[in-house]
Amino acid sequence: MMNAFEFFAHCVVNQKVEHCFALLGDANMQVAATMADLGVTFTYVQHEHCAVAASMAYARKTEKVGVSTVTCGPGLTQIMTALPAAVRARIPVVIFAGESPLNKSWYNQQIEQRPFVEATGARYIQLHTCKRFEEGIQEAFLIAVRDRLPVVVGTPFDLLHGDIAELPKNETPLHEIYRKSVSIPSGKSQEITNLSALLNVSRTPIIMAGLGATRPETAQHIALLAEKCDALLATTLPARGLFHNDPFYLGVSGGFASQVTRKFLSESDLIVAFGASISSHNSDQQKLWPNARVIQITLDPQQFFQGNTVSDQIIVGDAGQIVAKLLPLIRSKTRVNRTDENADLIQQTPIDDSDGLTYTDGLNPSQAVKEINQSVPVDWEIVNSSGHCSYYFSHMKNRPFEKFLTIREFGAIGNGLSFALGTAVATGRPTILFDGDGSFLMHVQELETIRRLRLPLISCIFNDGGYGSEFHKLRAEGLREDGANFGYSDLFRIAEGFGIKGYRIDNLVQLHEALSDLSKIPVAAVLDIRVSPSAMSPVIARSHGKPSKH
Repeated sequence: MMNAFEFFAHCVVNQKVEHCFALLGDANMQVAATMADLGVTFTYVQHEHCAVAASMAYARKTEKVGVSTVTCGPGLTQIMTALPAAVRARIPVVIFAGESPLNKSWYNQQIEQRPFVEATGARYIQLHTCKRFEEGIQEAFLIAVRDRLPVVVGTPFDLLHGDIAELPKNETPLHEIYRKSVSIPSGKSQEITNLSALLNVSRTPIIMAGLGATRPETAQHIALLAEKCDALLATTLPARGLFHNDPFYLGVSGGFASQVTRKFLSESDLIVAFGASISSHNSDQQKLWPNARVIQITLDPQQFFQGNTVSDQIIVGDAGQIVAKLLPLIRSKTRVNRTDENADLIQQTPIDDSDGLTYTDGLNPSQAVKEINQSVPVDWEIVNSSGHCSYYFSHMKNRPFEKFLTIREFGAIGNGLSFALGTAVATGRPTILFDGDGSFLMHVQELETIRRLRLPLISCIFNDGGYGSEFHKLRAEGLREDGANFGYSDLFRIAEGFGIKGYRIDNLVQLHEALSDLSKIPVAAVLDIRVSPSAMSPVIARSHGKPSKH
């Protein structure tokens, strides 16, 4: 005989769960404590949102299901930004949330949780009988893996205090059986033959890769394909750095594309996208390749996506299998695109026209990123958050995809510390976060978690004194900006208040010295980098023009 919460915990552990991110409350603490007793490692955070967000980064870095737990009611409502972020990024996570007691007529934290969860696009599984625990938990993990979605499991916490007579069956998890047995399409022979014909006659082909093409063997074959057919290479932002050693790698496509990348994309007559979504961001709202035929190779075919017809043809299949079939059909070409002249142009052209500017009110973000790139060891994990500053960090050269993480499909700021926390826990390696001051302050309490766990997590915060995207847009439109421009906060002192190192950075020499110290002995730290509030990213400049006042 055992308590129902013990039975529940055994059911979770039987899904091969190794790690769980948690904030405890009345509705989940007994299950969490029992899971810990059964060998699951826990990372206890200070906010429910951060538990789920950290599990998203953990899932992306480990290719496992991310697992977290929060309490019912206000614990559940706190994760309403993390859930759609996981939905949009298609990250498999399972969240165990309590529910209000079944046998009380009134409970102060009671709220109907299903509508909240399902409104985000996530799935909700209610377990209102102990007989459903085992199959319901199996189902949650299967849905998360099969559909690449977050799944919330809700269980009334008074139900967890009954008795159950037997242990759950320790069977192979359904999600593991699914991974091994699912049939993955590899494209139709005629489609692949037709694509090879297009590549053989294309004058200016560009081959793009996304997250669906990041397996090492797949990436190697794509690079070889590009060399054979005289194509340049590009990636989506999440796959940034996949071809970082190739001199003909243009970097990221989309709204963050550099000026030289935009030049080559605009001249392309054929874009072949392996494992990449042709999203509005990736095509910069259909503006990047006006003359190109677009062929998309994907396991998730969507001819009409985010308000646009995304490609001229979709080949449904696995990127790795299709590129392997395609390679023997490609004739080697005379080099017209992969020339020394183009390699120099790609490698030497500044990412934008502001690269050489000097500001009197703070550092040039582009110059600060160059210094960071030169000072940070290449084997450190890099996490790029969202917001105005994220454009600059996406252009760090010679940084491999395997050490890079960004999750920004929902466009939310405030996730950086959580994503970096999940990355540091998943990899066990020194991790550096790039974020802006507004985003950083939203969940600054997780500095306590980082200090408590003694994680070598360094936060490089571009502090422009407010919400940069907003005050640049307001300024460009000639509107008052006091709702977004607050002046510099002493973020380095906040770090010191949490018991970790804080550095105020006003020039490139200080930046170099701080990173040199931390490179020798990586410890938790915050670099409060004062960047100019006059520096407008090219993304904002293109959408809103140059500022009308300073």
